[in-house]
Amino acid sequence: MPKGGIFTLVVFAGISTLWGVHSSKVMAHQLSSTIAECDCSNKCFTAETSSHKCNRKTFSFKSHGLPNKKHVMMKSIKRSNQQFPFEHNYSFTFLRNPTLAKSSTATEPGAIGVAVNGVPIFNPETQGEIDPTTGRRPTALEQGELDQCGGHAGRGDDYHYHISPKCLIKELGRYKLEVKKQPIGFAADGFPILALGWFNKANNIEKRLDAYRGIKDAAGKYFYNVQSGGNYDVLNCFSGTRKGFAKDFWERRLDKDGKAINGVPIKFSISASYTKKINSDDCQFMVGKLSDRQVKHSSGIVSKVTNKKGTLFYCNQGCYGHFSIIKTRSGQKGRTIEYDLEKSNCPSQVTPKEFL
Repeated sequence: MPKGGIFTLVVFAGISTLWGVHSSKVMAHQLSSTIAECDCSNKCFTAETSSHKCNRKTFSFKSHGLPNKKHVMMKSIKRSNQQFPFEHNYSFTFLRNPTLAKSSTATEPGAIGVAVNGVPIFNPETQGEIDPTTGRRPTALEQGELDQCGGHAGRGDDYHYHISPKCLIKELGRYKLEVKKQPIGFAADGFPILALGWFNKANNIEKRLDAYRGIKDAAGKYFYNVQSGGNYDVLNCFSGTRKGFAKDFWERRLDKDGKAINGVPIKFSISASYTKKINSDDCQFMVGKLSDRQVKHSSGIVSKVTNKKGTLFYCNQGCYGHFSIIKTRSGQKGRTIEYDLEKSNCPSQVTPKEFL
């Protein structure tokens, strides 16, 4: 596959990010204890990260963008854009001593930080249209697009979180997060992100956070704290000055014609998701049920499908199966999709079948 190039925060995994400005000044409360100093300590990061470097002004690290293999990705998603969680090649850099800005900066759909396992953290919203009644876009959580860990694969086949990273928080555990007060990640403005109160109710600081989900520790160090319930919010605005913090060297998936694959959103409830290394291919599979879509069957008949079980998969340009939109007949209402099955270059271990 051809190289997809380098993506910075401004265009992260194929999603442009914009920021609005709020004039209200940050007025943070303060804790009686201090949080862990983790920017220059690789012990605060998981084994999925590497190449940790630190100097007087910045700290940096790299990752492949996937969590611990024990974390079950993609399962329980109700709506899928038919993308897979492939490995990426991220490089992250943050300021060591961020400062609060005179005004906050609103987040928009896209990357707002990264977790300590090297998985990007996104704004909760989708790229859907703004609802005129609420003035905002729908969230990935509301749309049923997230797995049980709080993440999913985006348009760049990039796995990322849209809410509190539940499985990572469980992995890090009570001692690291409540006693040592280590961060679960870092925001684009450089401030750490913690999860106080998840295991110990005595550490619940929800009512003491400012409007952007931030607070200062006893030493005056500002940090954000993720929500342990409700919408599982990470942060609501940047209290500091947002900086470009990520680069991504990656390869896009291509179809048989050499065109980049951008998944069509469908109601596809995922019951299982797994990867198999077959020869030189990292074959990805998602098993689930398709619902409420007008589908053209292999016989040529068009009908509405509900709760039809099948598999989406991708091994290479000549071995994949996914749904794509087709042109509809004159007078036919709604979009029609069909299962695009390509098996000209499938490994012998893969025996793809028609979805319908």
